[in-house]
Amino acid sequence: MSSRFIILIAAAVAFVLTLLLLAKPFGFLPRDGGKFVTDKNGNKIEINKNSNGKVTGVGLIMVIVFLVVSSLFFMPFDQIKHSVGAEFYAYVILMFVMMITGYLDDAAKSPWGELVKGILDLIIAIAGAVVFVLNNPTNVNFFGARFHIPVVLYVILAVALIWGSVNVTNCSDGVDGLCGTVSVIEMLAFTCIFSRILGIYAALAVVFAFVIAAYLNYNWNPSKVLMGDAGSRTIGFMLALLAMKSRHPFVFIPMSFVFLFDGGLGLLKLAVLRVFKVNLFKNIRFPFHDHLKKNLKWSVPKIAIFFAIMEVVFAVITGVIVHVCG
Repeated sequence: MSSRFIILIAAAVAFVLTLLLLAKPFGFLPRDGGKFVTDKNGNKIEINKNSNGKVTGVGLIMVIVFLVVSSLFFMPFDQIKHSVGAEFYAYVILMFVMMITGYLDDAAKSPWGELVKGILDLIIAIAGAVVFVLNNPTNVNFFGARFHIPVVLYVILAVALIWGSVNVTNCSDGVDGLCGTVSVIEMLAFTCIFSRILGIYAALAVVFAFVIAAYLNYNWNPSKVLMGDAGSRTIGFMLALLAMKSRHPFVFIPMSFVFLFDGGLGLLKLAVLRVFKVNLFKNIRFPFHDHLKKNLKWSVPKIAIFFAIMEVVFAVITGVIVHVCG
């Protein structure tokens, strides 16, 4: 069998398994407790009533299917297994750990604080950056320019990339279908643009995209299940890994512009408010999908489709730039 056929079979198996396992979610999975904000008087206001009580944390099932199917299918075949080494399984372990930390937060009676989650994400990001520099050169392409980044500086930048990707992706997972649809488009775009460079990691992206596509069958509005932090944080790690393995890490900015705009600006606003006591974009609610939903009264499907179209546009722009600049 050709490597492409093996990847296609793996993706199909992952899709069917996810579809079947999420049809009747396991009873041990937690239920969403709703989303609240605090107004200026200190009162808690529920802002996402539709998600309250739904099964969440199904990212646990999604990521396990993705990692197990990828490992079992890619290890035995001569056409692929030469690419599956210690580095590959190190990332598999790190994505599993990222999923577990997200799931434990999903299942906790009281959600973990920002500090705890931030530290855990940072530890995993550092581990991912170290694994990368131990197995790859730190030469990068920047829209046609090629240069070497010192190892220590690359580790710092890679940690920032992984940590940022995990958190902006997580922040964008607040509307049915949004995070899943955008991440599927982005993973397939990475595969199309950088398939030769990515190698086995392009295969990983395809399998993960098919898993998420199966999840969208139950997450499109009105959703029946939610991936929770277990899914969104792992997706963020995967997107950062694809950017680094493509040898064009800076394409993460245009390729993930939707996530950076939707969730990243909210993180920036919060950081500036806490450090400098300056309220940026005070008339805009973040994540931006909340602004569209609450302030502009957009429907949930319209929001998801809007961001999906934006992702397609920026993926095409990225592909054209890479093709032209080399």
